[in-house]
Order: sequence, then structure tokens, then C-alpha cells
Amino acid sequence: MNKRLLPRFRRRLKLSLGGKLPAFTADVSPQGFAVEVMHIARPGTDVQGSITLQGQEFPFTGKVCWAKAGDPRMSVRGRFGVRFTGIANQFFELFQTAWASPS
Repeated sequence: MNKRLLPRFRRRLKLSLGGKLPAFTADVSPQGFAVEVMHIARPGTDVQGSITLQGQEFPFTGKVCWAKAGDPRMSVRGRFGVRFTGIANQFFELFQTAWASPS
């Protein structure tokens, strides 16, 4: 069952998570994103960082909602989903104009 109120779009947006190396989203919505990384964060973990949309960087805070481990020995990345708990309203406005019509 899909609990999301808003659809996610398969887009690769640049992320900075906690000042570590950059990562990229696997999908994104106005409410959050999924990211593919070698080392996942556990559900319930608070995260902070920034996300870049159309050349503009937006600082955010969020909470990890789910995680799926990868296999670093096989170079298989894990994934985890983040729900935004704080991000500028301009992100939502720019998001709407970027993908106003579903693809």
C-alpha cells in the first residue's frame, strides 16, 4: 500500500547529507526523497543537509522513514527514504514549476 499523498518523480538531484560527500536522489517529491548510498541511515534518524533544484541549493532537515541495506562487498548501494521536517517554501514553489505536469 502506498502511503504517499504526493507522487514521487524519478529525478537525480544533488544532495549533501550532513556535510559528507555528495549523493544523488533516486526519486523526489515535495515531501521528501529517496537516496542511494553505500552506508544507509537507520529509520528514525534525524538528518540535515541540502538539496539542489534547478541550480538553487536548499538546506533541509528530515527524518529517515525507511531503509534498505545494500551490499558494500558487491558494490550494491543501499537506499533510504527521508521525509522533510524543514525546508524553505521556495523549494515547494520551484518544485511545482519544475514538474507541474506529470510525466
